[in-house]
Amino acid sequence: MTGAPWNPRRIVVPTVLVALGAGGLAWWSVVDLWHAAAATALTCAVSILWAATETTVADPEWPRTAVDARPGGRHDVSDLGWSVFGRDGLVTDRVVRRIRALAVDRLRAHGVDAEDPATRPEVERLLGATVVRQLASGLPPRARTVQSWLDAIERLGPAPDPTRRTAPTDAPTDTEEHRA
Repeated sequence: MTGAPWNPRRIVVPTVLVALGAGGLAWWSVVDLWHAAAATALTCAVSILWAATETTVADPEWPRTAVDARPGGRHDVSDLGWSVFGRDGLVTDRVVRRIRALAVDRLRAHGVDAEDPATRPEVERLLGATVVRQLASGLPPRARTVQSWLDAIERLGPAPDPTRRTAPTDAPTDTEEHRA
């Protein structure tokens, strides 16, 4: 057998202890001499097996796979999902900060600077006065409050595309041009 040498303590100590105990039980006639010898032999065999298995094998690990982590990808969503609620059942500050940043970005895309006090009436018109007051309060919200914030931000819709021109209403459509 290869590996580290056997540890004699693992064989001798248990065998001697059981032999002394079995010898004492045989002396007081609790067990007969043959049973005491059998217990000692069995302990010796188990001790030898125990000493032979002393070397341990390193635990194999799962192979690591490369994961392409994109911003806003699966890891960000999972991380955000685990960090939504605190121990008190309220939404954490981290999530509130991210929702505020989302609102500021979405308002900026609509041409409104949310951090300018002069544009507060426009911000309240777009998001609603209650949502703006709650976002500015600094108090940790409940899940329903956050849902109303996200609904208000979603109602803003995508940013208007400045490159897209609206067609005049009196211009003929393709089908009208082909009919003529």
